[in-house]
Amino acid sequence: MNENVRYMSFFKSSKVCHRQQGITPKLAWAQYSNAYDRLYYQNDKFHTLSLYLSGGEQTHRTDIRSELGGAGKFCLMPQGCESRWQLGDPQQFMHLYFTDSHLKQLALQVFDIDPRQLALPDLTFFSQPALEAMYRQQMLLMDWSAPESHLAMAQMSDTILVNLLQSTGLTKPLGIIKGGLAPKVAKQVQDFMQANFHRQIYLHELAELAQLSEYHFTRMFKAHFARTPQEYLMQLRIEQVKHLLTGPMKLADIALACGFSNQSHMGRFFKQLVGMTPTAYQKCLGVR
Repeated sequence: MNENVRYMSFFKSSKVCHRQQGITPKLAWAQYSNAYDRLYYQNDKFHTLSLYLSGGEQTHRTDIRSELGGAGKFCLMPQGCESRWQLGDPQQFMHLYFTDSHLKQLALQVFDIDPRQLALPDLTFFSQPALEAMYRQQMLLMDWSAPESHLAMAQMSDTILVNLLQSTGLTKPLGIIKGGLAPKVAKQVQDFMQANFHRQIYLHELAELAQLSEYHFTRMFKAHFARTPQEYLMQLRIEQVKHLLTGPMKLADIALACGFSNQSHMGRFFKQLVGMTPTAYQKCLGVR
């Protein structure tokens, strides 16, 4: 590779962004077109799963030996990793952006994978028909700007990531990793939080259960669950809110039942984690 050749950041290149949509702070989508560029790609906030919708047959990486791209080819670009590209004829592609914490929480929830075992590989131009069908038949045809589509977009994003984990072999255990919470202790803490999510749970209570200092407990909890105790508690509360939103309870009563100080407090965190207000969520479900 000629080190004197100048590369421009993907985000400052001559690409055209046809549409983009953030779903939650941990998930987003974008659709682009570009051609004849020499650029580098590095995203320090998100992992990126990219599908070439059309074109790309003359595109290749210049930092490693790679095949040529083409319609139906995926690239998986881990957070923080830099790759360099020479683009050919006009091409269209779609990006799914997702945070490392979201992927690890999903892997823990669906496959019971220790988050510390999960590290995404840098993959260039691979085919995966099931993933491609989800991109083309679901995400490509959705109206991303419609608020009522955001719940479906979030659900499809997770389905895509679960499929990615399975198809790339990342669900296979790598062996026991020492350190972190012991399985028995983790289960005790988890059960305690699930039984008491409706009230304020103090860090010293959890640390005492684990017989650790608050400092060491927090570090080990995050290693085990891929989130802080407060983030875990908030997710428990929001999941219960989702359940109660399908019934007849008033929003103010749901808020108090799930440990929030008031309806506004609940709504703020619900929108942050789900990407929409509780009322919009009910509308998507056809409630009321």
